[in-house]
Amino acid sequence: MSRSVNKIILVGNVGRDPDIQQTKNGTKVAHMSLATNRRVSGNGEEPKERADWHRITMWNRTAQFAEDYIKTGDRIYVEGRLEYDSYERDGVTIPTADVNVSEVVLLSQRTASDDADVEEAA
Repeated sequence: MSRSVNKIILVGNVGRDPDIQQTKNGTKVAHMSLATNRRVSGNGEEPKERADWHRITMWNRTAQFAEDYIKTGDRIYVEGRLEYDSYERDGVTIPTADVNVSEVVLLSQRTASDDADVEEAA
């Protein structure tokens, strides 16, 4: 039997600060949005930048990392799996796609003022 793979890698900018929550059993979860950009050119038109938005979910240690270090505008690398779901609003079924993150790397450089803000918060 062959093995299947569900793996997604994204590099982009964080659209909003992580929303940190805990499940009833105490598991930490972080939700945020991530924008990736691409160039789109139409029929002889000038190429335009287009942002694609992705829903990101992090659990446990990656959620803790997000809470401690990630903020709006940061450039990050995420690796995980794509999960599909749907919900119903006003009788209409709306499909969703969510990236369930297993690895995250902060690519934004921190400045001395960022370090001072972290020290002041501690």
